[in-house]
Amino acid sequence: MKKILFSGMGADVTEERVRQDLTPIGPVHKVLIIRDGDPNRPVVLVTMDIDDKTAGILVSRVQSRWHNGHLITARLMHDHAE
Repeated sequence: MKKILFSGMGADVTEERVRQDLTPIGPVHKVLIIRDGDPNRPVVLVTMDIDDKTAGILVSRVQSRWHNGHLITARLMHDHAE
């Protein structure tokens, strides 16, 4: 399992939309939308069943991409227990 943190999302982001957008890349197990801080700029933590290569490609494709007026960034989160 890989955890990817997306920041810069719009206030209208939904779990359904995140799943819809990411499912073609691989199985999405969990979507956590965090609206603490600035609710107009939530962050999204997604847990996916993808390998290292696919995770790297996903993060590099999303990194610093403008979408609907928002600068989206993605970061692979490392589990220190691994």
